[in-house]
Amino acid sequence: MIRKLIPLLLVAGLTACATSGTQRAASSDAPAAGGAAAPSGGSAAGPGCDAQPVQDLVGTKYSESVADDARKRSHSGQLRVMRPGQVMTMEYNPDRLNLILDGGEAITALRCG
Repeated sequence: MIRKLIPLLLVAGLTACATSGTQRAASSDAPAAGGAAAPSGGSAAGPGCDAQPVQDLVGTKYSESVADDARKRSHSGQLRVMRPGQVMTMEYNPDRLNLILDGGEAITALRCG
């Protein structure tokens, strides 16, 4: 009796996971659909951040004042500075501007997310 019940419980558990995964896929498609209207290169992401107006800062030496100017001009609520070899999280935040620096502290890219 128990041997027949175990596979049934496993199938029920897998079915619950499949249902949950379908709901997540549908909810994760919604932001992607909104991002599809963004210009190519991922320069704009959501209503808060727009990296297009700050692309002229590529090649500029990093400083706190340059970073603050970039955050304001991109209408971002948050700023993240990424240096070579630095460990960082991969979560997506549409209101954050990422400044990517090279080894000499020069800005190599500015992206939202």
